[in-house]
Amino acid sequence: MRPNARVFNYPPDIILIIAALAFATGALHGATGMAGGVVMAAILAHLIGIKEAVPVLTCALIFSHGSRVFIYWKDTDWEIVRLVLLFSLPTILLGAYLFTILSALVFAMFLAMSLPIKYWAAQRRIKTNPKLLAGASMVWGVLAGNVIGLGFFLAPFLLGTGMNRLAFAGTLAFVTLVMNGLKLVVFGVPSLMTLQLLIMGVFIGVITIPGNWLGSNILHKISDGGHRLVVDILTVGMVLNFIYLAYSYI
Repeated sequence: MRPNARVFNYPPDIILIIAALAFATGALHGATGMAGGVVMAAILAHLIGIKEAVPVLTCALIFSHGSRVFIYWKDTDWEIVRLVLLFSLPTILLGAYLFTILSALVFAMFLAMSLPIKYWAAQRRIKTNPKLLAGASMVWGVLAGNVIGLGFFLAPFLLGTGMNRLAFAGTLAFVTLVMNGLKLVVFGVPSLMTLQLLIMGVFIGVITIPGNWLGSNILHKISDGGHRLVVDILTVGMVLNFIYLAYSYI
C-alpha cells in the first residue's frame, strides 16, 4: 500500500481527534483572523506526516478561508484587499524560492520586527498609508510564499490602517484565500495530492466551517483592544515557534 494512503488506516479515535482539533483551530481562526492554519499544520505534521500535511492543509485552508470570507464579507475592506494582493502576489513566487535557502530563524526575525514597528507607529499616531502597506505586502508575499502562518507579519500593518477587528478578519481571510489558491495551482501541490489526501483535506476543511462560525461570534463580543492584545500574544508565540524550528534542525 502506498505510504500516503495511510490516512485511511487511522483508528476512529485518531480521526475523532483530528476532527475535534479541526473544529478548535477553526474557532481560533474565526475569533482572531489568524493562527488556525499554523496550529493545524503542527498537528497534522505529527499525525499524518509533513509531506502529507502540506497538500491536506492547503486544501483544508481553502474551506476555512472561504467560510470566513463569507462570514465577514460585509466587513471586509476591499480597497485594502486590492492593494495587498497587487503588491504581494508577484513576490509570493520569489518567496517560494527563497524559502529553500533561508532558515526559520530569518522568518522569526522578520516577524519579531513587526511588533516594535507597530508600537513605535502607535506611540507617534502614525497610521499605515498606502505606500507603507504596499511595501509590507511585498515583504509578506516573500515570506508567505512557502510558509504557513505569516499572516502575523501583515497583521500590524492592516490594523495600522485603523480598521476594526471584523474588517481585519474579513480582509485577511480574502487575501490568504487568494494566496493559498495561487499556491495550490502554481507550486505543485496538485502533484502531491492523491484522492486519499484530497478527502482528508475536504474533511478537515468542512469541519473548520462551524468552528469559524463559533469564532466569529466570539470576535463580535470582544473589543478591538482585546483583539489586538490577542494578536500580539499569538505573534510572540509564532516568533518562538520559528526560533524553535530553526534550532531543532541545527
